[in-house]
Order: sequence, then C-alpha cells, then structure tokens
Amino acid sequence: KRHEKPKFSPSFFPFLLNSCFFVFVETVANPKRNSQVQAEPPELHFSGFQLNKHYQKTLKLINVSSEALSIHIVPTLTEHFQTTFTKKYRLIPGLAYTLKVAFCPDEWRYFYDCIHVRCEGEENLLIPVHAYPVIDDLHIPAHIDLAAVPLGQSVQRVIPLRCRCPVDFEFQVLLIQSHEAFSVQPLAGVISANEESKITVTFSPRQYRTSSITFQLVVSQFNTKPYLCTVTGSSAPHLGLSVLQNQPSRTDSAPPEQKGLAPLKRDKTKRRSSKEASKLKRLGDQAGVRHGLPSVDVCTPAGVARTLIKDINKPNVKDPEKAATCDSMVVLQSRQVKEKVLQAKREEEETKEKWY
Repeated sequence: KRHEKPKFSPSFFPFLLNSCFFVFVETVANPKRNSQVQAEPPELHFSGFQLNKHYQKTLKLINVSSEALSIHIVPTLTEHFQTTFTKKYRLIPGLAYTLKVAFCPDEWRYFYDCIHVRCEGEENLLIPVHAYPVIDDLHIPAHIDLAAVPLGQSVQRVIPLRCRCPVDFEFQVLLIQSHEAFSVQPLAGVISANEESKITVTFSPRQYRTSSITFQLVVSQFNTKPYLCTVTGSSAPHLGLSVLQNQPSRTDSAPPEQKGLAPLKRDKTKRRSSKEASKLKRLGDQAGVRHGLPSVDVCTPAGVARTLIKDINKPNVKDPEKAATCDSMVVLQSRQVKEKVLQAKREEEETKEKWY
C-alpha cells in the first residue's frame, strides 16, 4: 500500500485548465491521529514556489499515549522531497519526533508524496505532502465603496487579476447577493501566465437609494480559498447640480498672476476716482461759497443734474454789481466743473468696461 497513487476527484474543479492539473487526495481511510501518535500539522503544503529553489517544512509526531512507544517511520520516497529526522529507541510520552521535509521543484506542476507512520496495535498514520504553484499576488478588496451617481449614469470599478508564475489559472465569479443595479463581467475566465485579467463591476442606479452586491471569486488552484467582495453604491437627488457647481468657473481658471493683480488694480482705480470726486466737490463748494452760489454735491446723480441744467446767465446772488463783476469767473469755473465731471464719468465707465 506504500506506493498507491492518490485518488483523483474530477469534480473538484469543473473548469481546470489542461496546462495545470491539481488533484484532491482522499486520506479519509488513513487518519492523521490515533490513540498513540498525533501528527502536527496533519498535512504539509508547499504552496507557491520557484524552480530549483529549496524549501523546508517541519513535522512533529507526538506521543499522546501514556506509555513509551516504538514506532516505524517511512519517509518520503520521491526525488523532489527529502525527509530527515533523528530516530530514538523509544518515544517517551509527551515527547515528539521532529521531521524536516525539504522540497526542490524542477518544473511547474503539482507534486505529491506522503509519510507513513506504523504503530503497534494501532492503525497506521498517513501524512500527505503537497506542493503546487499558486497566485501569490492576487489582492481582492473585501469592501468597495463607489461614489454617488446621478440617475441615468453609471460608474465602473476594475479589479485587476495578476499572475506572475508561468501557469494559467481559471477563475469563476459566483454572485452571493445580486442586485439589479449592478453587473459583474466576466463571470468566468482565465488568468494567463505573466499577464493580467480584469473583473469590471458596473453600477447603474435606477432609484434614489443605497445598493450593494456581494460576489465570490474562486481560482482553480489546489487548497484554494474563495475571495469575498462587497460593492456598495448610492444615488441621491441634485447630484448633477452639485457637479456643475463644483466645476471651476472662468475667473477661477485665470492665471495666478492675473488673480492677484486684478483686485489691486481695481482698488487703485476706485481710490483714484473717489479722490477726484472729492476734489471736484471741494472745488465746486469753494466756487459756490465764493460767488454766493448754493453748494452742489457733484458726486451724486442729483448734484450732476442740477449742475448741468443750471442757467449760468441768471445770477443767483442778491448784489447785482457783485454778480456783474463775477459773472465771467462764474461762467469759467462752471465750465471747468462740468468738464471735470464729464471726464470723471468717462474714466469711471472705461474702468468698468475694462475690469467687468
């Protein structure tokens, strides 16, 4: 029975590739423990390897009985596995034999061997030894949160599947919790050697709510463990408006030099116009006081209108002689005031057109 070939289970993975075969070894008939000896660990796995590189695992055979035992150990016999240990005459209760199993692969395939332990009056033990290539750089997130999407639009998330070893692996996606707003493509495929495959999750909301989907990724490798992933997406009203509001405006897209200089120039123009207006007002007040005219605020629309429609030929003073002597000065100063008011308005309009 020592050289019996392990039994294959063809239904273990219905989608295995021809380029990489993995087997499921049934060891139910050969237990890893009896009333005398216990094996720790019950199996040895060399998962993932590089060619012509040496690997080593440790196996302990513990005496769990109350008496000293004399057991017979049959080590691995294939050329790829080498077992070494120190044999004692009798194994004291509570102590253990320590076996070191070395492995050196020469090709990309599945390797199998076993260690037999024969006990007196008890069933023999069988410790399987497996070695196989795996995808060691596969990272599947447990949770994925997608950004909020408006109705009528969709968002995608790509999950890369990479394989650095020169072996092809098939994969299958099983939907544990499905939802009509989600789609996962593809549901089955091949992770080619030294290449990358992709799984695309698409979320297209149909109503305002938070939705989720849970799927399981299974890869065709020996002693595989499935990867579970939950994807969550949501949709809310007025998302389109918020996107438009968050977009940069034309003024925001201006160069930083213009952004910093424009307010300074605007402030300087305002200060200059206010200084000129106050100067014109002071000049008009002085002229009105000097010639007996009422003071007019030329910085206001009402004051400008009163100044423009005023009849300069009609004096507004009580002394006719004084009005006659000062008539020419009043006319000259009124013209100067009007010209400066018009010039100030013209400059203010030009400034507004330039900056606004």
